[in-house]
Amino acid sequence: MTTTNRFWLVMGLALALTLVSAAVAEEPQSAPSDSTGEYYVIETRHRLFPEFRQIDTVGFGEVFLVGEEEWQAKVIMFNPHLGITQSGKALQQSDTLYNPAVRVRVEQADSLVQESWGFHFTDAPHFRRTDLLGFKLVSFKVGPQYIAAPKKD
Repeated sequence: MTTTNRFWLVMGLALALTLVSAAVAEEPQSAPSDSTGEYYVIETRHRLFPEFRQIDTVGFGEVFLVGEEEWQAKVIMFNPHLGITQSGKALQQSDTLYNPAVRVRVEQADSLVQESWGFHFTDAPHFRRTDLLGFKLVSFKVGPQYIAAPKKD
């Protein structure tokens, strides 16, 4: 893709995201579609458009649209106790919900746009230096295979 084409693609997406962000509800209204009852509430933000905020409630692997139909995202991994090594490798340190996070993959026309983590215990979505989108795990319900973290006094 040439630089000019990429520029116009980003500008078109920017316009679409700006228009959609005005219509996004603060909280999702639909029930999760995962038959197990598990769900993830994902907040999506855009690096270039700070006013854009989208919240989706999805089941594992369920596609949700970011902005308009160009970018399709889905939760591809849940990690209850995420740890990251110095080399950047993600580890599951335990089954206890100490640092829950989801891995979100974004695709456009079957091409990978971005894949990044959405953390639960942060104030804002996480942006890597090269990513346009940031994700936050706002809320979630997972199965009994995960152990609730002890409450702090």
